[in-house]
Formats: sequence, structure tokens, C-alpha cells
Amino acid sequence: MFQEFTTPALTKVIDDNLIEKSLSFARFFGGEIHGPNPRWFITGPQMPTNNGVVQATFAPDEIDRQITAICKTFRAHALPVTWWVGPNSRPANLGQPLQRHGFTHNRDMIGMAMDLHALHIPAASQDITRNLKLQHVADRHTLAQWYEIVTQCFPISYNPTYLNALADISLRPSADWWHYIGTLDGDVVTCSSLFLGAGVAGLYNLGVRPQIRHQGLGAVMTIKTYHAARDAGYRVGTLQTTYPNAMRMYHRMGFEVYCKIGIYRYNPQAHPHDDAA
Repeated sequence: MFQEFTTPALTKVIDDNLIEKSLSFARFFGGEIHGPNPRWFITGPQMPTNNGVVQATFAPDEIDRQITAICKTFRAHALPVTWWVGPNSRPANLGQPLQRHGFTHNRDMIGMAMDLHALHIPAASQDITRNLKLQHVADRHTLAQWYEIVTQCFPISYNPTYLNALADISLRPSADWWHYIGTLDGDVVTCSSLFLGAGVAGLYNLGVRPQIRHQGLGAVMTIKTYHAARDAGYRVGTLQTTYPNAMRMYHRMGFEVYCKIGIYRYNPQAHPHDDAA
């Protein structure tokens, strides 16, 4: 378990957890993982986040050649690609040459972390905390309930192939993915996931049914999910967010900002005649 609380160590481990989480998607679909530099994966489905570059450290005179090679690979497969530029990436301004090669800046994620032993419940959420029941997803029926909430909370469509692959990797013994649902008066209202990688517990897929948002359920689900990680022996919790309101919520729990992770996307269909040499 990771237990180093220096700023450089926490900055790196936030990115490390995200990298391992992203590579896990290639394993969902029996994809390919290449590396170590650049470290990238390819699965085949027409979804940008299922094909990507998660880490690269390029010398200045190698940047253009390396980016060109990656673009050539994904053009050959006619697949979109996501490139994550985090604190482990070099040079630090890698996003600039990516954009020169046709990548578009999608968004920036703010990386946060904290000691889970210091996690505290905001006063405004204490009543809800008593009522919301956390349930670990341990079978396909409950996973289907979890997935139904996910499709309501995020811009994705129901995909039975993805659900089956997720079941195979999440419901096996010693799985790195732990999924949770939250119930209120017997109704499933929230979802979350932990990815256990790089020795820390990374929070993902936190969602609340759109009809009942802004009641503090997201904060309570976050706390209960991390309590499950802490009970399992994890000392450090990590997450990434793009929303200012969510960042304020996490700050109230004790999380601090350590890094920014840029997300860049490339669509080969938008560059069909690029010189791949």
C-alpha cells in the first residue's frame, strides 16, 4: 500500500493510478498494450477512451517523429485516440506539439489526493450519511443496476459487450475494480467505482440520478466508497475532476490539488490525407 505523503510522490501516484486504470480497458476487450515509452494501448471499439497514449517522455528532437508514428498507427486502424498528458509526461508542454499534429484539446482534469485516515464528513451531509446504504457490486444482477445508473449519469449508451467484459474483470477474485451502488429507501440512486492501482484507491464513475442531484448524495457516496477502501487497508485516495463544484466538495472532505492532466483527442477521419511518413 502506498503511504508516502510528499507532494512529488502524491503527484506521481495520481497519474500512475489513472494510467493503470486506462490500460485496464484494453484488457477488458483483449486489446494490445505497448511500451514502455510511449506507453499506449489499442482495443478496436470506436470509442476514443478505449484507445490511447497514457505516458510519454520524449526528447525535444524526438517529439515530432514519435507523435507522427502514433498517428500513423491509429490511422492504419481507423481508430480515434486519446492522449493523456499528466505529470509523468515530458516535456511538460507536450500538449502544444500534439495540437500541431492534429490533436484537439478535450479538457483538463484536476488531480487530487488525500490521506484517507483524515477523511471527514461535511456537516451538511451527516443526515444523508445515515440513510444512504452502500452496497458492493458482487454479482451480475447488481452490476446491471450499477451500469443502469452509469448510463444515466454519463454520456454513454448501453453496451452489452462492455457490460459482459466488465463483469468478467470486476467480479473475479482479487479484482482491481470495485463497483458500488447507493440505495435510499430501497431505491438505487448513486454509483461509484474504485480502481485499486499503484497502491492507492482511485475514485471513478461517481454519479447520482439526475432527478435527485444537489442534495449531498455525491459527497456521501464518495465518503462511503473511500471508507470501504480504508477498511481494506488503503491509506491514500486519488481522483480527478473537471467540475469546480465537485472540486469544492472534495476540498471540504480534505482533498488537495496536486496536478493537472490534459486530455487530447485525435480522429484519423479528420486527417485522412496526412503524410504518415
